[in-house]
Amino acid sequence: MRKTKILVLGMMLCMLNSCTKPVFYRRDKYLSPRETKKVAEKKTVTVVKKRKPSGKRLPQTIIRIGILPKKKAVCISSKERYEVIDVFTSEKISLETEKVYLIKPQTQGISVGNHLLSSQIRFVPLSGDYGIKVDNRRYRDNIVIRKKNSHLTVINELGIEGYVCGIMTQEVSPLWPAESLKAQAVTARTYALKHMGKHSKQGFDLCATTHCQVFNGIQAEDLRTNQAVYATWGEVLTYQGRIAKTFCHSCCGGHTESESGAWGGAQSSPYLKGVICRFCKPAPHYQWERRLTLKYIENALKNKGYSVGKIKRLAISDRNDSGRVKKLKIVHSQGTLELRGSKFRAAMGYQVVRSSLFNLRMDGEGVKFVGRGWGHGVGFCQWGAKGMSLRGYNYKRILNCYYPGTQLEKWSD
Repeated sequence: MRKTKILVLGMMLCMLNSCTKPVFYRRDKYLSPRETKKVAEKKTVTVVKKRKPSGKRLPQTIIRIGILPKKKAVCISSKERYEVIDVFTSEKISLETEKVYLIKPQTQGISVGNHLLSSQIRFVPLSGDYGIKVDNRRYRDNIVIRKKNSHLTVINELGIEGYVCGIMTQEVSPLWPAESLKAQAVTARTYALKHMGKHSKQGFDLCATTHCQVFNGIQAEDLRTNQAVYATWGEVLTYQGRIAKTFCHSCCGGHTESESGAWGGAQSSPYLKGVICRFCKPAPHYQWERRLTLKYIENALKNKGYSVGKIKRLAISDRNDSGRVKKLKIVHSQGTLELRGSKFRAAMGYQVVRSSLFNLRMDGEGVKFVGRGWGHGVGFCQWGAKGMSLRGYNYKRILNCYYPGTQLEKWSD
């Protein structure tokens, strides 16, 4: 009798499971099969399968970031065991934890507290994840300090993945959807590998500012953005076997810009053409307005080296296919100056004129600009990626939308 009851109960559970409709989890809500089908029926972006890249692989994944150029002195410390190594003599000195060492250039080299070493030294952590603190900021892996004349250049020497972890929150919010964070991680990693050696004359690969990518070490990291980096470990975008150029910007305003449209040149890379973006409208700077006085415009142009007299009026003389200003005519008391929209924006300030996708009208002794988006508009639209991920697109489709024709590959093992 007992065996019969168990058998009947098992049959009832099987019938219950077979009749239950499955649900699919996406972010913080459940989708029914019908809703899931609607998501699947959306226009998709072709994702090219991985293949072995034909381009030359990098011999290592170590990157050198110039974090503090031209310093008179810096302070070094750590809460865990570490040592300093003289690069030229190989001398090693164990350093005390918690103690702050003053690093200064000397006539015959670099002083570390009471120790005098040669003109290039390396601080190496020996245990733990605290890293090494330079002034008020912590960094992963090694710190290299070089002396040139009477100044020090401080370089963070670390793995590429740790580097990407240190820039993610400077680009996007860690609260954004996971797929958009993964897309950002691939974009940042690809950009870094593409531009390795950009600052080779200064003794490092990339700087830590907006000239390359803003990098702020361990204290800029977040668990969610780090997870996105680890989930895409080693993945980069390539085109015809070579690492792609992965420019990105905050918000495209509805249409990205081609490479040549933004900065001139004969033609754009095939994957850096303008594409329609319907996903960045929720961005707080999707639309913007700014009024500038004619005097401000005059002074800003003079500060950038342009020879202009008293500004009389401005007029848009040409636009790119994306709608951005290609050429702007500036009439002044000494003649007429014609500038590319991107150069005019650079002269006014990137925080002032947020993009070259704008209209203008004269407003008394000033000019009113009404525009959309923030940034140059080339390549990856960060707010667009967020919008796509909210609609169910994964990071591979997001990347292929903004860099059409590229391939996602595992560049380093």
